[in-house]
Amino acid sequence: MALGIKKTMLVALVVLLSCLCRVANGNTCIRHFSPTTEHQSPGRHTLDQISALLPGGLSVLSAPYTSSPIATISTYQSTNASRADKENWYLLDDTLLGASYELRISNAAATGVDFDIVLYSASDVIQLLNETAIAAVADKKRLFGAAVQIAVYAKVTASYTGHSTWPDVANRPATYIIVLEKHVFGLPVQALKLIAVLAVAIMAGLFVVTPRLVAKLNSVAVEEEKPKHKLN
Repeated sequence: MALGIKKTMLVALVVLLSCLCRVANGNTCIRHFSPTTEHQSPGRHTLDQISALLPGGLSVLSAPYTSSPIATISTYQSTNASRADKENWYLLDDTLLGASYELRISNAAATGVDFDIVLYSASDVIQLLNETAIAAVADKKRLFGAAVQIAVYAKVTASYTGHSTWPDVANRPATYIIVLEKHVFGLPVQALKLIAVLAVAIMAGLFVVTPRLVAKLNSVAVEEEKPKHKLN
């Protein structure tokens, strides 16, 4: 009986982990990345300059885990929105060379909006903005001689791809939540925490709850057998 209960609990653990993996990969848009030397940035001075030039400014997501508040963005089809409304920029901060990370966006599927995430280095952003001011304000010795840090930039855009009877739906801002999360052993940090909690619960069930339950059932069975012996 004890072996059967243990098998049932192990099957339940496998099912829970399977559901967890499906949920983790069920987001609208996911980008996996690992910072390289190309993402090294020449100090906070340059980061501040880039932030000032980006449309709509720059939000910061810090590793190992950050979940943003609900954000809004206008789709590319919007006719009454500016570039700043159609692009949301993020600095993925506190990332490490060679480490593995996941950037994901979650939103309601009923909105009919698809999201896209493009990752950039500091030099990529400078070229994208076509701003010579950042490179020209000082010589390379002052600009690139500062303390080097890892800086990964992410641009989020949205496109309306569905069909709706709502009037002027393409001009309605879309809402989403964006999450930066570090991977450990190929799994997100939060998933590992949940797995650890489940493992502790399963172990407690196997070695504490189950033996007590089996002992209780055995004692009940023995008590039920006593009257039969007396009658015989």
